[in-house]
Amino acid sequence: MAPFTSVLCALDFSDLAPRVLKHAAGIAGACGARLTVLAAVGGDTHAAEATLAGLLRDALPAGATYLGEPRVRVVRVTQGQPADAILEMAREDTDLIVTGTHGKSGVSRWLLGSTSAMVLELTTCPTLLVPPGTLDIVTLTPGQATLHPGTVLVPVDLTEHNQAQLTLASQMAALARQPLVVMTVTGGGASDQDAEKALRDRTAGLGPAPVDRVLVRRGASVAEEIDHAAMAEHAGLVVMGLREPGHGLPGEIASAVLKTKDAVVLAVPSRT
Repeated sequence: MAPFTSVLCALDFSDLAPRVLKHAAGIAGACGARLTVLAAVGGDTHAAEATLAGLLRDALPAGATYLGEPRVRVVRVTQGQPADAILEMAREDTDLIVTGTHGKSGVSRWLLGSTSAMVLELTTCPTLLVPPGTLDIVTLTPGQATLHPGTVLVPVDLTEHNQAQLTLASQMAALARQPLVVMTVTGGGASDQDAEKALRDRTAGLGPAPVDRVLVRRGASVAEEIDHAAMAEHAGLVVMGLREPGHGLPGEIASAVLKTKDAVVLAVPSRT
């Protein structure tokens, strides 16, 4: 069973927009999901609609039929934040949000500060964060969309509930037919053996893709250790669990990973 049935691609009109749209279309196409493209603007909505239509024409190969007819939605924001439009649209029928990140500043200008916290804290949808760079984890041809992220890396916080994170990571690894590696970072008194056993207990019976390997790393910076593991494992997709409310800023570690690693991050709330 495909992990997603309805993908919402939230775009600004930066240079990163075509790359974000390509990844949204690739995942939607590989899953057989419906694709909606959304932009929140403060000005001319008709001009924005024309721009989005052009981006779609450029992103999709001629003759591609696996996405059906993508929906294009432009919302004019006169008060509040773009995050409000994303969240409202996502509540309708979305089970994945795809958006972009910009350079070393973490999540994009759509998702800075309070906007980032609002989306990542309030959404019940997983959110795919696409950074700039040359690493694509999707390929679009006229006949099909395929995923090729390399290793799917799943950093697990053993103090958090993360079954949704693990299940979705397994589904993505199965869809892409790529290895699934689960890791944790420990800096406390627990031994590496105890941490490895806890990981194996947490992932016992996981499917549809089984765990290929578990890793335990030690270090003061969780994000840096995830980055090192991602490079060593040739991971193009890092599936992060979002912290539960009251346990720190949602998306804090995911944002830190994006600053150091040219990989796509899939942030999964505990309450999907």
